[in-house]
Amino acid sequence: MKLNPAQVSAHLSRTLAPVYVVAGDEPLLIQETLDQIRAAARQRGYSEREVLDVDRSFDWSRVSQACGSLSLFASLRIVELRMPNGAPGTEGAAVLQKLAEQPPQDVLFLVVCGPLETKQRNSAWFAALEGAGASVYAWPIASGEFAGWLDERIRAAGLIADADALQLLAERTEGNTLAAAQDIAKLSLLFPGRTIGVDQVREAVADSARFDAFDLTERMLAGDASGVVRSLSHLREEGVEVLELLGALTYGLRQWANVQTAFASSGDVQRACEAAYVPRPRQAPYHKALRRTRLPQIYGWMRKTALIDQLAKSTGGKEQAWEELLTLLMAAAGAAPRLTTTGSSQRA
Repeated sequence: MKLNPAQVSAHLSRTLAPVYVVAGDEPLLIQETLDQIRAAARQRGYSEREVLDVDRSFDWSRVSQACGSLSLFASLRIVELRMPNGAPGTEGAAVLQKLAEQPPQDVLFLVVCGPLETKQRNSAWFAALEGAGASVYAWPIASGEFAGWLDERIRAAGLIADADALQLLAERTEGNTLAAAQDIAKLSLLFPGRTIGVDQVREAVADSARFDAFDLTERMLAGDASGVVRSLSHLREEGVEVLELLGALTYGLRQWANVQTAFASSGDVQRACEAAYVPRPRQAPYHKALRRTRLPQIYGWMRKTALIDQLAKSTGGKEQAWEELLTLLMAAAGAAPRLTTTGSSQRA
């Protein structure tokens, strides 16, 4: 069974599976999911918990021993396997598959991982555990969904934010769910039960938005021109260099070209994304990108990255490299080719 973090509460109100795999890119959502599962287990009588941390020298027989041993108090137990890299190796994979085939009685087996590649999520051990119970993957919250996620959190905290306050809070925390949760907690302490406006947000919240190169690419695909400008400005202010961004941008354009090619054949966005191995949670921006762009345009932007690379490496060419990078991103986002402020330079 596949679940997303938002479905976990309803699932746990109905049942408790014998096995859970919790992984993903959002530490806050992973932690909250684990807290919900542990709380549901305690309510059902799971009073003991054993934690196993996997490292290079980990003895996989410990998993079998932990799941097979009798409790001193004959109680229900949680066995929690922490495997941050999601790489059990051949021996570990065999142990996990065997355990999934015959889940231990009186034990809730909980596997905790960090971000997983597609091949890890499609591996035999992952599929076996998912089939024996449930997997919960915490994908990054897409830019277009962040404000809605934020509004739900605010309401759950007993607050109401007006539209301007919500927009400001989203701008200041987007891409950083942990900071957003902390800021909402701060607002609920300062202004309990009140409607939150821009002034309250400015008073209580520091600018904690986290931008990275892949966020920039996602905004470009989604046609979010203003988001492109804001993201690029933040990255530059944080001291990120043009060359650091070009790698992710080139990868993003290459993947876009692959999806665009598949889309030309099938005419179906989801099928095209799957053909290019784009995970489903990252497919949304392509619904706009594929319909406003033609393949030769993407190839042209890919060639432009090589020129920007040369500028960034040349003496005195860094400022122009930033300008050309923004021009490329704005064009790819579907905006008129123009330069908007990123630092001190402007061009009409």
